[in-house]
Amino acid sequence: MAEAERLDPRRAALIAYDVCRRALTPADPARRAAMRPVLDSWVRMIAAARTAGMPIIYTTPVSRADGADVVLLPTDLSAETGVPPLTNGIEGSEGAGFPDEIAPGPADYVFLKRRPSAFYGTGVAELLHMLRRDTIVIGGGATNRGVETSVREAFNLDLAAIVVRECCWGSDAAAHAYSLDKAMKMYARIRTLDQVTAMLGV
Repeated sequence: MAEAERLDPRRAALIAYDVCRRALTPADPARRAAMRPVLDSWVRMIAAARTAGMPIIYTTPVSRADGADVVLLPTDLSAETGVPPLTNGIEGSEGAGFPDEIAPGPADYVFLKRRPSAFYGTGVAELLHMLRRDTIVIGGGATNRGVETSVREAFNLDLAAIVVRECCWGSDAAAHAYSLDKAMKMYARIRTLDQVTAMLGV
């Protein structure tokens, strides 16, 4: 019988990738109801991380109100949709904050993020090095965009990554599934929330 996986919380940190109000508690009632299971999963995951004593790192995607830092590079998707390839919330807005159920505590870390990676231009990698953490547990949205970008960059930084399935979401169901079931398997371990909490022993 294979030995059960273990995750040493003394070497790991949780990255709550873009778990902002705009994504998890949107104004549209149908979308809000669809996102409720993801929010509930984040409540469990964050509680498990706190119990295990893991640092919790929040990111929130923001741009200036005047749009000076909005990405306007030409891409196929922007040509198809007519919108910029990266759409963030407005820095300082309510939507860029976090739902009350998973709000950061005094000991947590919050980083403003202007590009898809949790690491690019944020200071997250430097924080992990300072805290002597070589493993990240991560989830968020969109799965196939920001989460996958961050997982690939973590691999380049020699950081082990564990992606929590139920804590991920995406508006494109096929791309979300492909990212979890195929693309990220080269760079990370994809686990259920139950598996991750068992790995932490909480």
